[in-house]
Amino acid sequence: MRDAVDAELVLDAIADAVVAGDAEGRVTFWSRGAQRMLGWQPEDVLGQPFLVEPLVPAERLAIDHPDDALARVRAGESVSVVTKFRRADGSLLDVWAVLSPAGADVDEPDAGWVAVVRDATRQRAIQQELTGRVELVSRLASVVAGVNSDLDLQTVLRRISESGRELLSAAGAGYVVMSGEELVVTAVSGLPAKLRGERIPIAESAVGHLRAIGRRSMSVSNLDYPNTSPLIAEHSRHLPRLAVALTTVDGELSGALYVFFDSDERALGRAELDVLELLADAAGTAIGNARAYERQRQLREHERAVIDATADGMAVLDAEGRVRHWNPSAAELTGMRASDVIGQPLPFPVSEPGVVMEHRLPSGVWLEILCSRIGDLDETVVDFRDITRAKSIEASKDLFLAVTSHELRTPITVVQGYASTLLTHWKELSDDERRELVDRVGERTRALAALVEQLLLGSRAGAAAPQVTVEFDLAGLLSTTIAGFEAVSPDHDFGLDVQSDLPSALGDPSSVEIAVTQLLENAVKYSPDGGQVSVSARYDNGQIVVEIADRGLGIPEGEHENVFDRFYQVGGDRRRFGGVGLGLYIVRRLLDSQGGRVRALPRVGGGTRFEIVLPAARQGGRDVPPPDVY
Repeated sequence: MRDAVDAELVLDAIADAVVAGDAEGRVTFWSRGAQRMLGWQPEDVLGQPFLVEPLVPAERLAIDHPDDALARVRAGESVSVVTKFRRADGSLLDVWAVLSPAGADVDEPDAGWVAVVRDATRQRAIQQELTGRVELVSRLASVVAGVNSDLDLQTVLRRISESGRELLSAAGAGYVVMSGEELVVTAVSGLPAKLRGERIPIAESAVGHLRAIGRRSMSVSNLDYPNTSPLIAEHSRHLPRLAVALTTVDGELSGALYVFFDSDERALGRAELDVLELLADAAGTAIGNARAYERQRQLREHERAVIDATADGMAVLDAEGRVRHWNPSAAELTGMRASDVIGQPLPFPVSEPGVVMEHRLPSGVWLEILCSRIGDLDETVVDFRDITRAKSIEASKDLFLAVTSHELRTPITVVQGYASTLLTHWKELSDDERRELVDRVGERTRALAALVEQLLLGSRAGAAAPQVTVEFDLAGLLSTTIAGFEAVSPDHDFGLDVQSDLPSALGDPSSVEIAVTQLLENAVKYSPDGGQVSVSARYDNGQIVVEIADRGLGIPEGEHENVFDRFYQVGGDRRRFGGVGLGLYIVRRLLDSQGGRVRALPRVGGGTRFEIVLPAARQGGRDVPPPDVY
């Protein structure tokens, strides 16, 4: 009897509810702890089922399956049940109940059960708080990842503000950056956009207070920090609570994240301030990345500007050899637009870095190519320039040396032969034979001198030196020149037709005489069987047009422009006609240098026709209009 009384006293002293029941699930014992926790008196529940109405709301029955729980207890198991109990006043209470078999022998058919019921409200709150923290950390991780993936500084600061407002369920947020001894509002969320650009003295701000006391974050009354910016004061008046966390970049204070609350009673716990600090740290990392990216971008833009401005073609290749940049000069040199080559392999070969190579494009353009690798970026810069003219000059020099050596060797060989004959056989030779050999030496020497003179003239013409420009009698010059040819070439019939009132020409008479002489020499040379050589001159719209025509071999179709190239010779037969192929080149350069022009034209019936155009000086006392541009 004493033991039963002691046991009942112990049960009544337990704060948790202790309930006992029979094998049918009806309540047989209801402790004082159960009365205190739920408000039900023993007479209200004794003899009633335990896990059903009125103790457990009907909407919970389908979830907890009380019959299954009691069946497992009768089978000898201990069962935990998390549910809600209804108090006597009708309110609901979260509880955690552990049911165990009551008898020592669990196989006893009349064995009942004992349940210990604990108030789970605090545990549920703790659980919810932990769940909320886990969710908050998860959202923070997502926010930080998103912020760090963006390199645009303005976008980063805006997202930081939005994230601070969202994570802390705040009314507004803003990010400020340091500028000297002021804070500049750079991004806002939940606040008017016109606040961007407003300034706050650091000494009057919460940031200044934090810096002074050596803390990283705090939650304070916004009213403790009056703003000297009327605009900020106006729009923060209804936000009495403030939380702020500092951002540092490379150990230096760079800005701060402000979060505003519309309730003065809103206090931030340590966990929320930790979140704010983590977000501010992430902001510092993101700002550092954004600034580094901006510096790199500006450097690359400067490099690209230099590349785009250079006269050389330049291409930047990635690690796989695909073109990433193609400057305007590259497009001009190759005829390929940037859109044609970006993302594609380079359209011509390159050698090893530092090794210069030459390559001829299908268009005929010769390129000199040099490449260099940028190790840190794993990129290759390819520089190439047009050397077509240099290659042409080099080829011309080679051809010039070959031609001149051949043309000079012939007369020199002849002179040497005749001179050797005279020296070794002088006494055996008659006076007539000696005179004949000396005449031949003189003839070959004059030919050699003429060849040298032509080479020098070609050099002068190639330099395009400005000529003396005077008025001169072109008709008289033509007449004198033809008379000279009539004396040395009796097999040709020379004709001259000059307009009666032909005005004076404007130019260099010496150069014009050389040009006319060269054309007449060609007419004679390429008419080996003789024939007619006609020369005419007429005035036409401020210009004097001279034509020199023959009935010789003529110029093949399609080569009328080529004959003015250096070292070109019609038919390519130098053995037959001699010369170095500089005559017509000299003619064109001499005439071009004084505002004239020359061209080769086909002639009906065979032969060659050349047209010289010179500016006319004056006619009838009036100025002659300038010639048309050819």
